[in-house]
Amino acid sequence: MTDSARSGEQNLLELAERLLTHPHPEGLTSAKLIVGRLPESLAVEIPLPPAAHLLGCALHSRGGRPTLLEAIFDAAGDPEKAMPEYERELAKAGWNAFEGFGGMGGGFVPEGIGVGRSYRQGKQGPLLMVSAIAREALPAEIRLRLDWEIIRHLPEMQRHGRPEGEERMPALRPPAGMPMRGGGGGGGSGSWHSEASVETDRPVADLQSHFDQQLERAGWKRVTGWTDEVVGWSSWQLPGDGGWRGLLLVLAAFGQNERSLFLRIEAAGAQGGGWQVRLMSSR
Repeated sequence: MTDSARSGEQNLLELAERLLTHPHPEGLTSAKLIVGRLPESLAVEIPLPPAAHLLGCALHSRGGRPTLLEAIFDAAGDPEKAMPEYERELAKAGWNAFEGFGGMGGGFVPEGIGVGRSYRQGKQGPLLMVSAIAREALPAEIRLRLDWEIIRHLPEMQRHGRPEGEERMPALRPPAGMPMRGGGGGGGSGSWHSEASVETDRPVADLQSHFDQQLERAGWKRVTGWTDEVVGWSSWQLPGDGGWRGLLLVLAAFGQNERSLFLRIEAAGAQGGGWQVRLMSSR
């Protein structure tokens, strides 16, 4: 490498680090970029994702203490498969799923949002957030975010509580390359729903099967269902207690190249629960 090229790389590194430095009420937050490895001084042991290549990381600090570490990996395979494999490695190292915060969000999620979850080693230390994102014609990206700051605000955030059942909505993604428009969703009091539409002329049965497989991977148990050229539906029992059940609908009724999607879950005894029985008996 020539002196000119080496000087150019150093200038680029300095520029990036200065762009990531910003003022904060508690002091200046600085960043150090590290290529190809994690910081040697990191006091927390983080297992590396299996069969993944570490591009590098950024360590943010304030007043001589770390506040945030972000690392990026290239990984082979589907994010839906990469996450469970990495989760097993995290469990071996003492990192367990942390439900104090939502993951990447449940319900219908456009392609590229990614699969994500949070972890913590018992009740000590920082929070580790992991996301896996598919990239067209490129390796999947696994991004780690080790956050010391968010834990400081955890007691205040947990006082508000988490709505019952929110964590039971799995993220459902369309087939690769299929545009999705989110139609919204929400819930509470034992009932949650999500709506979206996709631009495609693929048969209803294909989409129904695609989303059914994702629900099965989330641990849902299929009860029954029906599919024709216009409508597909399947009813489900959700894992865990509370007698939660779910309904997935795929409709081809509003446009030749559009499919409407609807997912709803509710606990046993929730108000308005008769909708599922009426639909099943209408066949």
